[in-house]
Amino acid sequence: MSELKERTEALIQGILESEEYRHFCALREEVYQEPELRRQINDFRLHVFEVQNSQEPLDMYGEQERLCRDYEEFRKNPLVNGFLLAELRVCRMVQKITEAISEAIDLDTDEVSERIRI
Repeated sequence: MSELKERTEALIQGILESEEYRHFCALREEVYQEPELRRQINDFRLHVFEVQNSQEPLDMYGEQERLCRDYEEFRKNPLVNGFLLAELRVCRMVQKITEAISEAIDLDTDEVSERIRI
């Protein structure tokens, strides 16, 4: 096994053993015990994804307000809220790792990046 592959496996293992991921997995198991709740959580996640990835021009502040309002009661369920917060923590952890790797590796794309922002 190459050194890079070994280090990648070690990073993956570190993520899997992290407190954030273990907490997420424990809550995920609780959610799996309630199929209807799991369906509702997945509907919420899909709705958030669709808003965030819409090709239509959206008032993101208004959409965020609507999501909060529409799902306010749903999010009051401690299992739902805990699960979604745990999921967010894991996603942010992976995002920070990805950002650190991207920042450390110079692909010489600064000029292209500047043109994309226009």
